[in-house]
Amino acid sequence: MKTFFAASSTCFVLLLLLFSSLIKAQDSQTPLVSLSPSKGLWIETPDEEMGLQLGFRLQQQLAVTAPLSSEQSPQTEFLIRRARLQLKGYLFQKELNYFIQLGMDKGQVTLLNAEYQWKPDSYTQLSIGQFFPPAGRQFQTSSKSFQLVDRSNVTRFFFTDWDLGIFLRRSILIGETMAVKTAASITHGEGKNVATAPGNWAYTGRFELLPFGTFNAEGDYSESDLFGEPSPKLSLGTAYYLNKDAYTQYGNTAWEGLDDNISEYYFDMVFKYNRFSFLAEYIHRSVENERLQESPTAEIFSNKVSGEGFYIQGGKFISKNLEPTFRISILNPNDEAQASKSAFIFQEKYVVGLNNFIEGHSIKFQTQVGLVNENFLNQQTRTYIEVLAQFSISF
Repeated sequence: MKTFFAASSTCFVLLLLLFSSLIKAQDSQTPLVSLSPSKGLWIETPDEEMGLQLGFRLQQQLAVTAPLSSEQSPQTEFLIRRARLQLKGYLFQKELNYFIQLGMDKGQVTLLNAEYQWKPDSYTQLSIGQFFPPAGRQFQTSSKSFQLVDRSNVTRFFFTDWDLGIFLRRSILIGETMAVKTAASITHGEGKNVATAPGNWAYTGRFELLPFGTFNAEGDYSESDLFGEPSPKLSLGTAYYLNKDAYTQYGNTAWEGLDDNISEYYFDMVFKYNRFSFLAEYIHRSVENERLQESPTAEIFSNKVSGEGFYIQGGKFISKNLEPTFRISILNPNDEAQASKSAFIFQEKYVVGLNNFIEGHSIKFQTQVGLVNENFLNQQTRTYIEVLAQFSISF
């Protein structure tokens, strides 16, 4: 906790110095300053050579897990699920952007996004730095914009993590009623800010078809239909991720010359109409040489587990601010790798929830109740109720 407060204080001081520099750089000219829930704190020089947007996200969560067995007692957790500080803007020209995101919810400051962005037009973006590779749809959706309290258990299990590299995104309009979105990246393949490792590179490609045109307010990456699409909107997406000779965070730590390649396939969709939304995603991962070492006393497996899973989720507003939601997810990881960790080999989860959007995704209160069933290799099962409640402020 001391580390958290010390890091937060350091960030605050740095921000004050940055704001002071912006003001002094203008001499007698006064910078333009605005504050709003949608844009956060925005500072821009009168000559429009520099702009800075400061945003913050705080999600506080209460979790209660109650096993359906008299032999186990319920467990309660109250935690800061996410505390994020975001700085983004432009330098010298509005086409040259930057984006920095810090995570402060783990008791220390973690650098998440750190990228330069070149946007020559409204359809193209080239990023260099640290970012999320453009794999699954829910990977690309900000935690601010989730329809339920958190990502699905499928997405969290196949989490790809931030990585360092280069990322190109391009949108193409076809006629008056169709659009295509493409994205590709080449990254180091070793996770957040890892300077070097014996592994190779990771390659990601993504393709999306929007047959009825683009969503309002980028609603294909904001899960609830807050805008209320006046006509049906659909996005069909697919992606492929290949991490060659993965090491450290992504693959093995007992290198021994093994080619620990990781490949992932994604198929996803989102449909919205008249404040109703429906999402679905399927993920398949294959890990070569998943078993890295076998001895009479121990087995060592790759950090990443093979398997597949899918989920469907949706919601429909019943008033201006209230949205009942649901999610059904099935997760089927590699039995042997999971058994080595004394973890489940099959998981199914059924969730119903309710959202209260006080100020859109900027201020909201979310609750959900889930029934979870897990199977283990020794034929044992575990069934429990999971109750989550979360209050979120983002700007």
